[in-house]
Amino acid sequence: MPEGTGPAPAAAIASWLASPTDPQRIATLIAAGRVAPIPASTVDRLSAACFVALAQADVRFAGLKPQVRRALLVFGLGTRLGLDVSAEERRDLDTMPFSVRAEATEVIVEVSAVHDRRGSFGQPSYHQWAAGVEAAAVVIDCGRLDQINSVLIAWMLQVVQSARPVPVRVLRAKPQVATQLRQLRLDHLMQIV
Repeated sequence: MPEGTGPAPAAAIASWLASPTDPQRIATLIAAGRVAPIPASTVDRLSAACFVALAQADVRFAGLKPQVRRALLVFGLGTRLGLDVSAEERRDLDTMPFSVRAEATEVIVEVSAVHDRRGSFGQPSYHQWAAGVEAAAVVIDCGRLDQINSVLIAWMLQVVQSARPVPVRVLRAKPQVATQLRQLRLDHLMQIV
């Protein structure tokens, strides 16, 4: 397939979005996205490498699936990519009790040290975004947590479910948090490091 700066065929762009394998192809995708919106209606998930590249790009998408759109918003790419964000989505993003970033082949979710006492971890958008991500792993960084509650555990389980088949790892869990997760036998669903 020839690679130029013009829009590539939709199937080729969909395959690049789903699994960009080298920086040159990602650069070509971004160049195409500057010329015309990237047709993404057939893309179910974006790779971690794609999120890294999109953080530096000014492109537009057409026809995003809901889970991919949610992932782009949670990664903080909505404004950069020209996505229209509703008032409800803006409120959810502003009160999000975690941050998300992509590093190489993994997606890192850093949970805030301040537990949400109103239970906003229960917002559907706070776990549904994981269905739009392809990565070697989704890593939940619990390094800031001294304890864990049932709402946070339920959220972690929902992230595991949404991310499937992408594995989930819990990283930097303090002994008390790791013990709680293991007592609930969650180490069968996610690796606790």
